[in-house]
Amino acid sequence: MLPHPERNVGKGAAFAICTMPTANIQFPDSLERVYPPDAFAIDAAQNGHVTSQVVHGVRILSAPNTSGYFDFERASQLAAEPKSSTFLAPYRREAELTDAERDSTTPPDPRGGYEDFLADIAAAARQFGFKPDNSPGRNEPRLQGLRQ
Repeated sequence: MLPHPERNVGKGAAFAICTMPTANIQFPDSLERVYPPDAFAIDAAQNGHVTSQVVHGVRILSAPNTSGYFDFERASQLAAEPKSSTFLAPYRREAELTDAERDSTTPPDPRGGYEDFLADIAAAARQFGFKPDNSPGRNEPRLQGLRQ
């Protein structure tokens, strides 16, 4: 177990620095490093189960900066949770299969739709991202006083 960072003061203190996975909306390969094709295939397969109570995908943690870099991570949430514009879940896109592909004995490519999902991540980061200016601060009047 790592020591608490606030207690690591002075000479020779050891602590871990945790960084969020960062990608650039202009470079798809940076998105692939954070969310590889295998993770997409696993998440899409798990999300395809009718009885699944947990939805797997990615959560966008920040809006892109001026250079296009933003933070996002693999995440999951309960299926009953309200939909969020910053959480994206992949699903197999079997509705796009032609009749010949659907009737064939070979299974569909588990990574089908991966590039489209990466494009969806970049679009959601551009459009929705986290906007700290709109978030209430410590001195927000609605947060003052007694709460029940």
